[in-house]
Amino acid sequence: MSIIFFCNAAFFSAFYKKYYMNQLLKIDFHIHTREDTDNNIEYDAYALINRAARLSFDAIAITNHNTMISDKKVYAYAKKKGIVLFPGVEQSIDHKHLLLINFSEIDGLDNYDAIRKAKNDTNLVIAPHPFFPGMQSLGKDMYLHPDLFDAIEYCHFYSTQINFNREAERFANKHGLPLVAGSDAHIQEQFGRCYSLVKSQKNKNDIIQGIKRGHVQVLTRPLRLSKMIRIYLKILSNKPHLKRSFVRLKGILNRLRHVSETRKYLQ
Repeated sequence: MSIIFFCNAAFFSAFYKKYYMNQLLKIDFHIHTREDTDNNIEYDAYALINRAARLSFDAIAITNHNTMISDKKVYAYAKKKGIVLFPGVEQSIDHKHLLLINFSEIDGLDNYDAIRKAKNDTNLVIAPHPFFPGMQSLGKDMYLHPDLFDAIEYCHFYSTQINFNREAERFANKHGLPLVAGSDAHIQEQFGRCYSLVKSQKNKNDIIQGIKRGHVQVLTRPLRLSKMIRIYLKILSNKPHLKRSFVRLKGILNRLRHVSETRKYLQ
């Protein structure tokens, strides 16, 4: 009788661990906050965590440009809200961006070889928006360093007509790498539209291992083209070094519109 009991107990324990302890966790590994000195972002880390909790996220990474959130109070607040907060950074290598997730230190990680040496089983290197136009995308460097990456980002910024994620899909399939969804949120409306579901227990190590093993799904939907344009213009207007040019351009366009309206009135 006791043998049958223990066999049944072992079976149900294994079943529970396999089907219930490994949940589908809602995750976004590419988000910016006000602490990012490269951008004028409306919300800070605490506001982001509140929004993540409202949207039922299980884990996020704040990936500001070339700087990590180090304030322990932020991590404690995320834990209180039921969010696993990963340390992260969007690191620049020769003006090209990489996402470094759960690295203990980023000092000296200013080239591909240094990042390769710092890689281990407890962290992730993700290629963000790798084939989007612009100098910040990795582009051909993806093909020069395919061993560097643990995952490839499927970026939220696309429509049915324009989708630069297709090359990322081909690259991921060719090299046997998982796709992870990233919002690359610089404004609030970007966050929550595009995210990953990772089959894992709710802790940092298991989430990372789940992604490395490819136990991840991408959930996303295309934007309307008009929505893409509005988001892009709003992001540009939040960049300090572009704000003056943007305001100047907006003023010129307004003047041209006024001239056009005046001519119509005079006619």
